[in-house]
Amino acid sequence: MRAEFKINLKQTKATYIRRDMGKFKNEPTLRQFLVLAYQIRHELDKSPHRTLREISEWLGLTRGRISQILNYLSLSPRIQEEILLSDNKTLHQIPEHQIRKIMREINWTKQQEMWRQLIL
Repeated sequence: MRAEFKINLKQTKATYIRRDMGKFKNEPTLRQFLVLAYQIRHELDKSPHRTLREISEWLGLTRGRISQILNYLSLSPRIQEEILLSDNKTLHQIPEHQIRKIMREINWTKQQEMWRQLIL
């Protein structure tokens, strides 16, 4: 299964990016960050000369924040699929600091157990 979302990462002012992100305000924050992580990773893979500093300037975010967002890619594929495709209303209520605990876990099985406890 493949899901694609287009987010414009070309160099622009941060105010425009914030305006464009407003279009996605009805989407859960977790989904927004996961999609952004995929877009950033795609840009880095497509153009190896790009740096996190350059991307952070485009997005108006710090390099540390960009790294935090990229950590969403360390979630197990099943969790990512659920974040991207689920209509579960609980996704809107999960704070990011709870997800960070799951991201730190290397074992995907344990990640999924932690995820199940979180969304119940």
